[in-house]
Amino acid sequence: MAERLNVLYMTMFICGAMQILMAWLRLAKVVRLIPETGLIGFMNGLAIIIFMAQLPAFQYCDAQPLFIECTLDERKWLTFQDNTGELILSLVHVVICMLIMKFFPKVPKVGKWIPASLVSLLVGTFIEHIIFRQGFDIATRTVEETAPISGSLPMFDWPSVPSGGNVWTVIIEYAATLAVIGGVESVLTLQACNEITDTVPKISDSNQELFAQGLANLVCGLFRAMGGDAMIGQSTINIMNGARHRVSSTMSGVFMLLFIVALSGFIALLPISTLTGVLFMVVLSTFQYKTFVILRYGRLSDSIAILLVTLIAVFLNLAVGIAVGIIFSALVHAWDSGSHVEADIAIKQMLINGEECEVKYVHVRGAIFFSSTRKFVNLFNVASDPDVIILDLKDALVIDHSAVAAIQGISHRFAQADKRVLLTNVAAKCHGRLHRTGDHAALGNQLSNTIEDIESNIKKVGSGETHHSNSGLVDEHQVGQTLQNLQLFQAPIDSAEYSVEMLVEKQGPVTIHDKEA
Repeated sequence: MAERLNVLYMTMFICGAMQILMAWLRLAKVVRLIPETGLIGFMNGLAIIIFMAQLPAFQYCDAQPLFIECTLDERKWLTFQDNTGELILSLVHVVICMLIMKFFPKVPKVGKWIPASLVSLLVGTFIEHIIFRQGFDIATRTVEETAPISGSLPMFDWPSVPSGGNVWTVIIEYAATLAVIGGVESVLTLQACNEITDTVPKISDSNQELFAQGLANLVCGLFRAMGGDAMIGQSTINIMNGARHRVSSTMSGVFMLLFIVALSGFIALLPISTLTGVLFMVVLSTFQYKTFVILRYGRLSDSIAILLVTLIAVFLNLAVGIAVGIIFSALVHAWDSGSHVEADIAIKQMLINGEECEVKYVHVRGAIFFSSTRKFVNLFNVASDPDVIILDLKDALVIDHSAVAAIQGISHRFAQADKRVLLTNVAAKCHGRLHRTGDHAALGNQLSNTIEDIESNIKKVGSGETHHSNSGLVDEHQVGQTLQNLQLFQAPIDSAEYSVEMLVEKQGPVTIHDKEA
C-alpha cells in the first residue's frame, strides 16, 4: 500500500510539472480548438461521473469498521426489503438538501449572505442526530463511519518510487492524462465563471490558472497530499452563493485545512447522504440540458459528437473523450468544406500576351485543400478543354500542399497535351505556398502573362493586377452629374420648408446654453 501511495504522489508531482510547462508554453489558447459539441460532451460526461461517484452513499458494509476499507464485493446496496428505514432516511436527506440549495438563496437578505450549501449541511446534521437517531432510533452513515477525516500538517517527503517493471511508464502516462484533464477543466471552469459574472475572458488568466494548479499539484506530490483540479459545478455554486473574487477560493482552502487539523470532529458528524445531496446539485448545474435540443433539432454530426465525447468520457477518461471530439469535428468540418468548392466556367475569347485565342475561364470560389482537391480536379478535362485554361484564384484559397499538388498535376497533364494553364489573381499567401513547394520555372510561366478580356475590356497583368481600359467605358462621376442636371430630379421645395430655410438664414446660427451646467 505504501508503494502504491508513493507512485500516486510521484504521479501528482510530474502532473504538476507538466501543467507548469503547459502554462509556460501558453497552451491555454489551444482550448479554442475544442468545438462547442466537445465542450457539451465534456460537461455531460463530467456530470455523469460525479453522479456515479455518489451512488456508494446508498450502500452499506458490515465486514469492516470503516466503509472505505470494504472491497466492492463486501459492499451491499440498501433495499426497501432489508433496509427500509435507512434507505428512506437517506433519500430524505438528499431531497431536503437539494430543496434547501434550490430555494434558500431566494430568501430575502439572509439567502444572499449565508451559503445554501452550508445551511443544508447544518440542517442535515441536525435531522440526523436529533430527529432520526433520537426520535426514530434509525441512523444513516456519517463521515466518521466512512473514512477518517482528522489529520495533521503535512511534512516534506520525496516519493520513493519502486524500481522495476513499467512503473515509470504508468506514472508518466497517468500524469500526462491528469495534466490534460486538469488543464482543460480549469480553463472551462474559468470560462463558466466569466459567463456568470459577465467578465471578459483573457488567455493570460487561463495560463495563470493553469500555472497555479500545476504548482499546487507539484507541492502536493512533495507533501504526501492528494492533488486535484478545478470543479466546474462547485465553482458555479460558489459564485451563485455570492463569491466574486479569488479570496473565496483561498478561504475555502483555509477552512478545509482548519476542519482537517482542528475541527475534524464536527465534519465527522455530517451524514453522507447530505453531502450526496450537495453533489447532486453540482451534477444538475454541470449537465448541459441543451443537449436534448441539439439531439432533436441539430445536425446529425453534432449529435454524434456530443454522444461520442460523453460516452468516452464516462467509460474511458475525459482526456481521450475531448481528443476524439476534436478529431471527429475536424474531420466533419474538412468533409463539409471540401464540398463547398465551386467554380464559374465560361468559354470565351481573350487576349493572351496580345494574341487572341479561345480559352476556358475557370473562376474558383472556396478553399482548395486535401478534402476538396478531387472536386477541383474534376473541373477540368484534358481531352475536351481548349488549348488555354485561365485559372482565376481571386476568391479561392490554396490551403495546403495537396492543393499545390493538384494545381501542378493539372498543369502537367495539360502540358503533355500541348495545352497551357495560366494563373491569375493569386493572393500573396497562395503565391507563397505555390512558390515554396512548387516548380518555380513552371509557376513563373503561368503567372507572367498579360490577360485581357475582350468582352469587358479588363486587362489582367502578371499575378492579377487589374487595369480598366478607357475605351468603351463611361465615367461614373460624369454619369452622376448628368443625372443630377436632368429636370426630372429638380423637384420644387415645399413652401413651408422654404420659409423655414429663409428664417434660419435671416436669424443666423443659434447658440444653446445648459443652465444646469
